[in-house]
Parts: sequence; structure tokens; C-alpha cells
Amino acid sequence: MKKRMTKILSIAVVGAMALSLAACGSTSSGSTEDSSAADETSSAAETTTADSDISIGIVVKTATNAHFQDIAYGAVLAGQELGVEVRVDNTTTESDVDGQVTKCENMISAGVDALILTANDSDGVSGAVEAAHDAGIPFVTVDTEITNVWGDEIDDYMPNYIGVDHEEMAYELAKTVIDAAGGEGNVIILRGVDAASSSIERTAGFERAIAEYDGITLVDSQSASYDQDTATTTMSDLIQAHSDIDIVLCCNDLMAVGAVTALEENGIEVSEDGVLVAGIDGNLLALQSIDEGKLYASAYDWSILQGYYAVYQAYDLINGTDSSEWEYQANFEDDVYSLYTFTPDTIITSENIDEYLPHGEELAEWTMGTEVESVSDYMWEFIDKGNELFDAL
Repeated sequence: MKKRMTKILSIAVVGAMALSLAACGSTSSGSTEDSSAADETSSAAETTTADSDISIGIVVKTATNAHFQDIAYGAVLAGQELGVEVRVDNTTTESDVDGQVTKCENMISAGVDALILTANDSDGVSGAVEAAHDAGIPFVTVDTEITNVWGDEIDDYMPNYIGVDHEEMAYELAKTVIDAAGGEGNVIILRGVDAASSSIERTAGFERAIAEYDGITLVDSQSASYDQDTATTTMSDLIQAHSDIDIVLCCNDLMAVGAVTALEENGIEVSEDGVLVAGIDGNLLALQSIDEGKLYASAYDWSILQGYYAVYQAYDLINGTDSSEWEYQANFEDDVYSLYTFTPDTIITSENIDEYLPHGEELAEWTMGTEVESVSDYMWEFIDKGNELFDAL
């Protein structure tokens, strides 16, 4: 990796800002944290009120995970600031790869000027990139990288990528939890969707940290597909197979909450004095669990900034602005060139939960497909805080 200096557009916002958005299309119902809502047949389609003729589409993995709601929320705020239309859509599950490609193609047919995607599958969405390329539409990926299947055509096809360094974030989280356990114990890993780069890299980070401790043993590693209910079932089976569990590291918060449920249903204490469970994303359910003294930690990847920066980068690409202003790292490994913007990450525990819980609570009040009626001073200050952390990378 080759580091470059970063230039970002600062946010000059003081006080609460009222956002009036025109909702269109069908809307999602139910809590964004309820994994059973994955059975919904509706999806969110949202546009910002815009004076500009520019339209930017963003397709996120699901409306039932607050992580992707946070990305969409950041995108909507950026669209409002720029005065451009932002259309948000989603698949109902994180495994619907074909459906995601279709939604991207629908965005292109609808005439968007740029497309942003959180890929369900790193290998399976190349068709969406090709469709955008054929239509001359700039493409930005968020959260999950897309595998290069084009070889020497990479300069033409490979999208900009915005996301956290998943492996390093998971490594930092695992070390925090292992240190809290005294550097000893048996660990279980709950992986996400195995075909997604985010799950692969987070798992690698967990395993790298585990390998540094002589007193830590990885007793099992299973995929729970980033799903809360699947994690509950998987964890229950793992408890039967492994009677002595000290730490559970999960590749997202929904699985962490599912693991907590399974442990408690089996009469196992989950707390700083019991089994230590940790997840990733900074979702409201996880934040509430930390506040209640159950879940030990969550790693927040500043997903609100990922959606926010993605719209600004897409806007730059549409207007022919030099996107190198946004590059934080450029990957030249194996003769592959692609642009990365890495967001910061923060480990959330009981010690700093009060700084992050209000973000989760305010975000939960907004559902994709409805209007964002107001944004608090706290939320704008939260974005400013993330920008400061980004600048410090």
C-alpha cells in the first residue's frame, strides 16, 4: 500500500439542520435491527429534494441492518448538502446477489448519473459494474470490495472503494477483548457471508490477534451469514459442542446479539465477568446491550462517513473533478491499481458508550423510504468528529 495525503471537504454546519426529503417508491417496514424483517418483500427507494439535474443512485445490502441504514443516511445528508438527487434502494437479504445486480441495472435504466453499491458478494456483482461501465456511469463501492475479474481492463472497470480497513479493525477489537479476558481462554468466531470480502478480512483480523496469545485457543469458527437469527441457532449448536467458551468474536453486531441470546438461553452469563462477546458495526442493539452490561464491545467503522464520502466522490467523478483529492491509499499490489478511501474505526465499550449511543438512537428514528425531518446538533457534531479522526489517519 502506498499512502497519500488526503484532502476532504470539511463540513461547515452549525446547529440543527432541517432536511426535507421527497420519498418515492415503496418503503420498508419494521425495525432496522429485527433480523426477521429480512422476509420483507418491499424495499426502500428514496430521493432527496434537489435543485440539480444530477442523480446519484445507491444500492445497499439490506434495510434490516442499521449498518447499511447508516451508510444510506450519510449518503442522503451529502446529497442534501450538494443539492443533488440521491436514490436509495436495497435488497431484502444480504445473500440476494442476482437481485442486487438487477437493482443496479434498474438504477442505470432510470438515468442515474453515478452508482454506489455495497456489494452482497465480492465476486458476483461484476455484471453491475459492467452495466455501469457500458452506460458511461461512474461507480463507487462502499463497505465490501469488488473482485477484479477484468485483468488489464482494471483502469476502466475497477470502482473507487470506500470503507474501513476491515482486518485491522477486527484485529484491534479482538486484542481489546482478549486483553480484557486476561490473555487466556477459548474463543469462537462467528463469520459473516463467506463470499464477502468484509467477512474474509474481519475473520483474518480476529485470527491474527488470536495467534499472538499463547493462552488463547480458537476452538471453532462458523459462518452465521451476518444474520441475527442464524447466529442464535449456530451459537446454540456451538455451545453443545464446546462446553468451555470464554470469548465470542462476531463479524457483525447482529450476530453478536444473536450469540448473546443463545448464551443466555443456555444459562451462560454474558458480561465482563462471564463470556465476553463482541461485534462490529456500532448498531443500536449492540450499543444498548453494551449499555446494559451484556455485550462487551463493538467496533464502529464510521459507516455514516462511508455513505457521505461516497456521494461526494460520485459527484466529483460526474463533474470530472480529480478524484485523487479523495484518495487515502492506492493499491499497487500485483500490478493492480485501485483507489481506496479508508474510514477510521472506533472500539466502543462501556467506557465510551455515552458518546455513541445517541447516534444509534437518532439513526433508528429514520427508515429508508421516509423523510428525514431533522438532524440534531449532536449528529452534525458526530460527523465532524468522524472527519477529525479521518484527517488523523
